[in-house]
Amino acid sequence: MVRGLMDDLDEELPVLSFDGPGDYRLRIHARGRDTAIDLAPDEVTEWCLIQVGPAPSRAAAVLRQSDTYGASVRAR
Repeated sequence: MVRGLMDDLDEELPVLSFDGPGDYRLRIHARGRDTAIDLAPDEVTEWCLIQVGPAPSRAAAVLRQSDTYGASVRAR
């Protein structure tokens, strides 16, 4: 299930398990994470792209983490 931070997505998301029961891989790309780090923006500043496809289960792989805000959270 994908949800908004405050559970207020503007639109319904499609079913991500489009190929029925089984294992899926997700690739998630976010941009704009350093734009409004005070968490109170007046407009949308962060965008996420979620790509889904059937694939065997395996450990998560982080390809890149380059946002400054996320680095400060991960360092805690």
